[in-house]
Formats: sequence, C-alpha cells, structure tokens
Amino acid sequence: MDDVKKGILCQLFGGTNKELRQSANAKFRGEINVLLVGDPGVSKSQLLQFVHRIAPRGIYTSGKGTSAVGLTAYVTKDPDTKDTVLESGALVLSDRGICCIDEFDKMNDATRSILHEAMEQQTVSIAKAGIVASLNARTSILASANPVGSRYNRQLSVVDNIQLPPTLLSRFDLIYLLLDYPNEDRDRKLAKHIVALYTLGGKARKA
Repeated sequence: MDDVKKGILCQLFGGTNKELRQSANAKFRGEINVLLVGDPGVSKSQLLQFVHRIAPRGIYTSGKGTSAVGLTAYVTKDPDTKDTVLESGALVLSDRGICCIDEFDKMNDATRSILHEAMEQQTVSIAKAGIVASLNARTSILASANPVGSRYNRQLSVVDNIQLPPTLLSRFDLIYLLLDYPNEDRDRKLAKHIVALYTLGGKARKA
C-alpha cells in the first residue's frame, strides 16, 4: 500500500510537459494516469475519495453512472437567452487537476473510448448542434476497477484479469494490483473495528 500512496503522491504533484522541436514539435504530457485494480474491500474507493478531497481541482465520478457526454461536454439551451451553449463535463472541469473515476470496469465501451483522446492529447473534441470545439482536458486520471468476476484470479495474467482494451491500458502510466490475502488475525481485527463503528458503549445499537 505504501507504493500505491507514493504513486498517487507523484500524481498529485504531476510532471513536466516536454516539447521536442527536433521531432516535428512532438509533445509529451506531464500528467500521470494511475489505475488501481484489485479485490473488493481493499480501500480503492477510499483512496479515490481522499484524493478528490485534497486535490485543488478534483472531480469524483462513478463509471457505472457516467455517460460519454458527462465526461466530455453536452449541448443545452440557455434558459434566459435561449441560445445553444456548451456545458463542460468531468474531464474538462478537472483541467489542471485530477479526475477520479470509480468502478472503471463498469463503464461501457462507448464511454471508455472517449478517454483515448483525453488521456494522450489532453483535449476533448466536440462537434454537436453546429458547435465545433476542442476543449482542454489536461487532467490526470485516477481510476479504480475490479477484476473480472470481482475476484483476482492468480492463475490468469494481469491483462486477462482486467480485460481492458490494450489501447486504453497503455495510456495508464502506473497500474497497481491491490489483492486481499487471507489473514485470520488481520481479518478478525478488521471485523472488530467495523462492528465497533456500529456499537455505543459496548452495546449494539438498536435499529
């Protein structure tokens, strides 16, 4: 877990954007993308919520209830002027910050395809209702996902357990595996701690 926290700390500080003029103005992003994969109950969501709270521009969203327009931008009408306006999504709102995406494995393929441009080119292209624009999405993405079947199978490789498109997986700079190893003493202490949260004066609370 210490290595995971160090990686997230590096993500919070970020890197340095580089531009190589000798290579046809090639640009390299300084933002770091991190993926947390592991068994349920290993505090992946807690890490995301903590980063969301301490990041200067942090956005927290869940992959299960997130759509493509919710991540990028959507077109709506201004209630006063009745003009067509463009409203920013999570990736654009977290520009120069961190976008935390929980339940990344629950996100459908159409929504995940939006992340390809944002994670590499750091932009989001929009062409809707006569509006053509390219919005900045210079954000670091911190995502968490459960393995296939909600349990990490040690007989399979990491790629088979995650089952994410290779083009998307390659855009994550750091991938951490958080596994739940059976430990009787630790599990007993954890169970006592959880039960203590719902007790008052040593007696169980009445519903």
